[in-house]
Amino acid sequence: MTGRDGQQPLLACVGMDRHLVARCASPGCERAAPCDPTIWVAQGLGGLPLGAFSERLRCVCGSRRGRLVMESGPFPEVRESGGLYVFR
Repeated sequence: MTGRDGQQPLLACVGMDRHLVARCASPGCERAAPCDPTIWVAQGLGGLPLGAFSERLRCVCGSRRGRLVMESGPFPEVRESGGLYVFR
């Protein structure tokens, strides 16, 4: 994948060989969890860059921001929230 972190389109970051992980943006909080972007894709937002979704993530620590990062491998079968939630 080329381009700066957070600039890749959402749809380019999901597939059989890659998935998204949401990470809390609050200093000192290290929560991270796999992120299923299905709701955003259904809303027609798949062409937006990952950075556009930072305010659509919520953490149990109280943070209202997060960042999405692309990771290698398929989406994990165990879908625990990890304390981060997608906010439409």
